[in-house]
Parts: sequence; C-alpha cells; structure tokens
Amino acid sequence: MLELLITMAILSIILSVSIPNFSDFRETQRLIGAAEQIYGHIQQARSEAISRNIAGYVNFSANDTTNWVYGVSTVSSLCDLTVTVPTTTNACVIVMDDGDGVVDPGDGSVDSADLVLMRFSSADYPGVSMSISNFSSGNTQITFDPVRGTATSGQMDFQIQNGNQLRIKTSQLGRTSLCSPNGSAGKYSSTGC
Repeated sequence: MLELLITMAILSIILSVSIPNFSDFRETQRLIGAAEQIYGHIQQARSEAISRNIAGYVNFSANDTTNWVYGVSTVSSLCDLTVTVPTTTNACVIVMDDGDGVVDPGDGSVDSADLVLMRFSSADYPGVSMSISNFSSGNTQITFDPVRGTATSGQMDFQIQNGNQLRIKTSQLGRTSLCSPNGSAGKYSSTGC
C-alpha cells in the first residue's frame, strides 16, 4: 500500500509539471498553424497570378484581436470578406476547372462549380490574434502582378497569450517570409524579422 501511495505521489508531481507545458505547446501549435496557413495562401495567390497571367489578391480584416478574416481572389480586387457563398458578387474566389472542360469567367454565369471560396477566419485558431500593418497599397490588401510576380507590401503579426509571436512579411518584390520577431515560436528565426 505504501508503494502505491509513493507511486501516486510521484505521478501527480509529474502531471502537475507537464500539463502547463502541454498547454503552451498546443497554443504555439495553433499560432504556427494560423501563420503557415496564411503564408501558404499568399504563396498560392502569387502562383495563381503568374501561372494564369491575371492579378492575384489577398485581403485582410484584422484589428489586433482574435477575430480576423482574410480572403484570396483572382476575380475581385477587393473581395468582400463577409461573403460566404462563392457565387455571390465580390466573393473571395479562385476559378478552378471542375473537370468538365467548361471554365467559368469568375462570376458564376457559365459553371458556378468552378468557383472555389477562399475565405478563412480565426475560428480554426482560437486565441491567436492578428494585427496588420505596412501595406503599401493604401488598404489592407496584397496584390500580385501577373507578369513579374511583384507585389504591394504588407505585414501580418500573430501572437498568443503566452507571448509567442510570428510575423509574415511580403515585400514589393513579391517575396514572402515567415519569422518570429522574438524568437519564441519553434523553428522560426528572428533574423530579418
């Protein structure tokens, strides 16, 4: 019986030390997941612009809170981030042929199944706040040129309650980088941040 009590005491000490660390780990993974998803969508917008020879857009709505939204579009320069139906005017959509050989021009008039809604929100990343700054476009949008892949610049900063931070920066040359300003988020360096 004494051995069982000693084992239980040791186990409770180990659990009391490891549970807070696991909570921080989960928060950091949500932070990394949000930043990597947006980074990937910015890269996709640039790739779509160059490969299709049309402008690509990434629009943001963030106010340094955990309620943020963004959208990617190759159809509408200032897509409406409140729209959640791809066939609605000014929805954040990318046109993808659904395999029937009929490609919609981007307004749903020919084949609405080709319109892929590209609107994303913070709902999948609770506790992750985003602030936006340094947009050279005069609004909260990054625009990719279809010929050279250059862009309007912009910066997105992400943070969670434990102070871990990540930053995405897109330069006017179209280069997008992901870094950690304070070196707190795992594999991401603070160099060049």
